Amino acid sequence: MRRDWPAEAVAYQESVRKALRAIGGADAARAAEAHPAQRDIVVAPALDQLGLRALDPWGDEEESAAAVLGVAAAGSCVLPWPLVHALAVPVPWRSDVGGVFLTAGTTARLDHADLLPGALAVDIRTGTARPITRDGRHPGPLDPFACDVTLGAAVPFDATSSVHMHILLDAFWVGGALHTAVDLALAHARERRQFNTPIGQFGEIRWRIADMVVARDGLDELALHAWWLLHTGAARSADLLALRVQMIESAEAVLANGHQILGAMGLCEEHDLTVIDRHLQSVLHRPAGRIVSTDLFAAAVAREGFDGVYPVAAWE
Repeated sequence: MRRDWPAEAVAYQESVRKALRAIGGADAARAAEAHPAQRDIVVAPALDQLGLRALDPWGDEEESAAAVLGVAAAGSCVLPWPLVHALAVPVPWRSDVGGVFLTAGTTARLDHADLLPGALAVDIRTGTARPITRDGRHPGPLDPFACDVTLGAAVPFDATSSVHMHILLDAFWVGGALHTAVDLALAHARERRQFNTPIGQFGEIRWRIADMVVARDGLDELALHAWWLLHTGAARSADLLALRVQMIESAEAVLANGHQILGAMGLCEEHDLTVIDRHLQSVLHRPAGRIVSTDLFAAAVAREGFDGVYPVAAWE
């Protein structure tokens, strides 16, 4: 496995970052919460200008890498657009399917379902795909873009590749957000002083920052490995579900420690860490949170085995 990304993809990621900072960064997410139409008025044109929605994550190495790194750049400002759901549709299906939402059984609510006409809900357990009918917006404090939905009868759809790609792209999107969260905590640790000393020099702050960096880098490394497996056609369900479990655990570690470092400031609506935390919740809980994701991972290992540091053979 190559540990470095293609130079063109890295340059594209930086272009995406700059363009999204120009439309407000995390402030774009705040604005979209207050005025959902901003997603179509501001965010969608920015994505189209970058060509990000047109990329094929199953394409050649450079295009695939550009797609996943572009998603990470979007995640760094929790961009209020269902980019992962749209890119998880294979290119030949995109004229008919607007996006893919993952579920674990039935569901009555999905985030950003009002933006992707013709979207399908795919059950992560069975691979069954059902068309989505939006019934109306139903935002909540930790689910700001939720919509009530009704799922129709099952339709033909090659779900496995889309499920795998969706999980992979989710990990890159969350990983981008965690990079920003770590940067916010580091900046605060350098600037905030107690007893005339930067709090970053205190032992407790240092080990919290260390835990955040290890969690962030661990997710980056596993996401890169999963992308390589998927790009080379060697990925199995267990590999992607392991990535999802790691994504959830990394996010919990980064957010919990970040809030401890920033204290009351990090809980204020005006602080970007609060925006990041709030906008990550739907990704961390849909289609499954830590317990259900771990159960799905264990079942996949039983079926397929798992190639880790200590390989596990399938036993079913």
